[in-house]
Amino acid sequence: MEASGAIAATPGAVVPGDLRRAASTFPRGVALVTGPGRLGIHVDTFISVSLDPPLVAFSPSRQSLTWRRIRRAGRIAISVLGVHHAPGLRERAQPGADSLAGLSLELVGGVTVVRDALAVLLCTLEAEHRAGDHTLAVARVLEVRHGVGGAPLVYHRGAFGTVAFAGGQPAVYRPRMD
Repeated sequence: MEASGAIAATPGAVVPGDLRRAASTFPRGVALVTGPGRLGIHVDTFISVSLDPPLVAFSPSRQSLTWRRIRRAGRIAISVLGVHHAPGLRERAQPGADSLAGLSLELVGGVTVVRDALAVLLCTLEAEHRAGDHTLAVARVLEVRHGVGGAPLVYHRGAFGTVAFAGGQPAVYRPRMD
């Protein structure tokens, strides 16, 4: 970094490992995107995009065969995961693995959702935008179901954990390895 605070950039010098490491410094919530049947992918890119109209987005890999199958249906659910979903997540998130194994599931409107999720959003796929090796998927929220509460599952610096709250304010990040 230069003395002025500006960051010197060299075009073409960014390598994937450097970007991954930099992005990992920003804690991200973890969600499970599901479709009809036993199809699901874990994402740590879930964001709220718009309140009016109600839109959310996430970014699945363009290589994901599961995402290709889910998107064909057009109907999806996004289950916001809690820290209690961390055990076994690394194994469930591997390509080809059963991403729903060991989770308490139910069908809502023909779409599989996580029964004890912190929140569930039932959606239709609104748009997709090519974004390098990923897709930016935008979904219209049709219904929101609130869970019973609990600590959110957070991905930070390569580990799963949560944020502890004291007096209603975030107090400390607690990593939880599974």
